[in-house]
Amino acid sequence: MDILDALRLASSADLYRLHLTVARLLDDPKRIIEIRRHLNLGLVVGYIADDIHATQRQGQIVELKTTQAVLIDSATHRRLTLPYAALLIDGLPRRADETPPPAPPAARRDDFRPGDTVSFTDQHLQQRIGTIIRINQKTASIQCDPTEGHWRVGFGLLTKIVDI
Repeated sequence: MDILDALRLASSADLYRLHLTVARLLDDPKRIIEIRRHLNLGLVVGYIADDIHATQRQGQIVELKTTQAVLIDSATHRRLTLPYAALLIDGLPRRADETPPPAPPAARRDDFRPGDTVSFTDQHLQQRIGTIIRINQKTASIQCDPTEGHWRVGFGLLTKIVDI
């Protein structure tokens, strides 16, 4: 007996418990953050459509929300909002026995100067870009938008942007 036969024989209550468990696993912040690490705006990714019999489709990411990505379908040019679990990204999922690559060394205070352009991810998982306006003891004060004040961000969370 395969898994589909077992599911067809399961009671509605058991199927609902399974549904809740799968939904909880898909909404796990660790899983979402792992997927988001591989995404950026403009990236073309495969995705699974609502129709399970349809072939894999492709779209370009135009916005990253807290639990969903907004894509423009490559074929139909329709705007779609999909959960991160529906995206097919090369390199995911990683096997449990595979060791992740070593993390690059964290940035230090000495790596930054006032006026440098940097990026960081805010508490809503949105990528922010701004200019360092002040170097503090453990953080840098970053101005992203003149109308909204500044951010104090630890040096280890900053990425220097080099203009070529």
